[in-house]
Amino acid sequence: MDRRKTLINEYKQGKIIGGIYRVTNTRNGMYLLDHATNLQSKQNSFNFMVSSGSCLDYRLKEDLTAFGEKAFIFEILEALEKKKEQTRDEFIDDLKMLEQMWSEKLDSSTRY
Repeated sequence: MDRRKTLINEYKQGKIIGGIYRVTNTRNGMYLLDHATNLQSKQNSFNFMVSSGSCLDYRLKEDLTAFGEKAFIFEILEALEKKKEQTRDEFIDDLKMLEQMWSEKLDSSTRY
């Protein structure tokens, strides 16, 4: 029982790393830009997409069917650690602001 409590406490004290990521279609240069409150989870979802042929995001579905999952790469553009005193909504607002900044830097004509 003590082991379980220890694991739960360690999980609660763990760092939450969110950020901005891009999934790029290497065949046509189109990209999906988005934010995630948990980058590791989003990376895992992408890896599952590649291994299973499922779709990470509905905007990729048509190209996923046309080019296959191997045509896509996942990049973390910027990571951000959630501060302990920060609420989830505040953290999401920060991520949305970062996404907007990245959106302004990238070519919008090739965005999904």
